[in-house]
Amino acid sequence: MNVASSAPDAIASYSRYCRTTLIYPDPLTQEAEFLAWCADLLERNIYQLIFPITERTVVPLQTLLKHPGGGRITIAPTEALAVALNKDRTLALAAQLGIPAPRSVEVDNLVDLEQTSQGMSMPLVLKPVRSIGADGTERRQLSVAYAFNSRELQDKAEQFLRYGPLLLQEYVGGVGVGIELIADRGEVVFAFQHQRLHEVPLTGGGSSLRKSVAIEPELLEASRKLMAALKWHGVAMVEFKWIPSERRLSLMEINGRFWGSLPLAIAAGADFPVMLYELYTQGKVTPQPPARQEVYCRKISSDLYWHEMVLRRDGPPELVTFPSKGSMLRDALRVFSPRHYFDVQQWRDPKPGLVDLARIWREQTDRVKRLLADKRERQAQRQAWRNGEVARRLGQARQILFVCYGNINRSALAERCFVQRHLKSSVKAVSAGFHEEAGRPADPVMVEVAGNAQVDLCGWASHRIDAAMLADSDIVFVMEQKHLQRLRQAFPQAADKAFLMNAGPMVGGSLEILDPYGKARGVYEQVCHQVIRCVDHLAEILQKNARP
Repeated sequence: MNVASSAPDAIASYSRYCRTTLIYPDPLTQEAEFLAWCADLLERNIYQLIFPITERTVVPLQTLLKHPGGGRITIAPTEALAVALNKDRTLALAAQLGIPAPRSVEVDNLVDLEQTSQGMSMPLVLKPVRSIGADGTERRQLSVAYAFNSRELQDKAEQFLRYGPLLLQEYVGGVGVGIELIADRGEVVFAFQHQRLHEVPLTGGGSSLRKSVAIEPELLEASRKLMAALKWHGVAMVEFKWIPSERRLSLMEINGRFWGSLPLAIAAGADFPVMLYELYTQGKVTPQPPARQEVYCRKISSDLYWHEMVLRRDGPPELVTFPSKGSMLRDALRVFSPRHYFDVQQWRDPKPGLVDLARIWREQTDRVKRLLADKRERQAQRQAWRNGEVARRLGQARQILFVCYGNINRSALAERCFVQRHLKSSVKAVSAGFHEEAGRPADPVMVEVAGNAQVDLCGWASHRIDAAMLADSDIVFVMEQKHLQRLRQAFPQAADKAFLMNAGPMVGGSLEILDPYGKARGVYEQVCHQVIRCVDHLAEILQKNARP
């Protein structure tokens, strides 16, 4: 078995069963190159089968199913997969088959949002119609959001619609369960059910701890109907919300590929990869005994994060019921049960598990070091403002440089604000970013928001920071701590004249002004207010220093 990944250190590459690790172009940023790489593999006829695992590989590989070697790609037929990947089409199919699902409607513009949402009960769930969206310049993995009032709905819908249509859905409670299955041309030949115990995020998502349970006949029947209608061929996971006391189900989505909780199925005796291999190489799946029930499986890295979120109460109380300490302790003690397994750590194949533990340890220790270093940096930045160092440098400055990442939101706004609101200043203001591409227009949302605040960003063209620009500037104001770190790495000669712009005025109660790109409109408005207040504060300092 060989493993392929866009990263050189994929955890599966450490497995004793892996002979070679291949590196392919990232399909999110280099789709054409990725498809060419895969087509070359098919033409060379090296591998008997290709198993795409993630949605970022499944989606583009649909185009290669008609390739002469496309039959070796183990994904469902194109039309069936198109329905599964599109949540709106999935729910429309469910309605045709009489399968209960949350009330949902597709929205593709803000004009229709208010009318569309009328009569729907809050909270509302906002889901991207496709998990991977594009705004014309980049493709991005999207996730679910929640709106508890009309203002939140407007803000978050605007954010989603930048990447394509969204699905507006009424929130449905219940237990998160999944029917994992393999189908042979529409007929389910084996099924397995799991229940999510710990979900990341807490509002619902991938499971960090889950268990195998008895198959509920209603859920299996609904899954059979879907697979038959789609003529599904291969593996899938049909996700439901389930209220056992009422025997009530609600379809959430069809996951048309291997799912994140696959290690649980294998631990319980449902080896779907082997079954899929048999289906494609032998034309049928060997009859399998039922999987074991009450088997638990945990992903350590995600479960640590789950515990952190619970302890921090990181989730809306309207949707999240936080577990008691006793419940958390019982779940933690399950690691001593013979029916408990880990996603990565296995005695029969120990190296991936050891690598995973080493990475977790390194990530956590690095995180602690970063937190301590960031704390020291914040203290130093506040001190530079308090002891007058910033004011002294600013008073001697002939040119100010504002810096953020892309130079299409924060630093662009700071430059234009300084120039337009403080015309009498003798100090020149310029701005730049770290983004590789120069000449980009300002973010259209910020153009509108800034315009409402009487700052004109029309005709903006971004700049990329360079050594000459830094040499010509006497003081540099950045928006985030990571900008300071990046400046010091790339331009160490400018380290002593770079400061956090918000560390002095502390507009909004934070030292940083975070990137609003792709976020809700309310975030843009908050950032715009922060930047303008900071620029006005700098102008006040300059005015005081200019007095005789």
